[in-house]
Amino acid sequence: MTEKVLTLMSAVVVLLIIGGWLGVSFGEPAILRSPHSDPRITTRPEIVAVTSEGKLYHNPDCAFMHGPTRVESTDQAVAEGYTPCTRCLKR
Repeated sequence: MTEKVLTLMSAVVVLLIIGGWLGVSFGEPAILRSPHSDPRITTRPEIVAVTSEGKLYHNPDCAFMHGPTRVESTDQAVAEGYTPCTRCLKR
């Protein structure tokens, strides 16, 4: 009886492994990005603030900017390589 139970359990384990492999192979691809990597805004503001030392553009009222700032259009900031601040330009 014990041998039958072990054989049955082995068969179940093998089927679970095969089923898991098939589910991973043929299912939806796993999303490897965290939600933090998603863009934070859907519509860009017309006017943003940037700093010469930073890499982000901000809402002009953002408390997370450091140093002297200048105000410019979002299109100009993007053309200069700036990306949106994830703190002040939330969805």
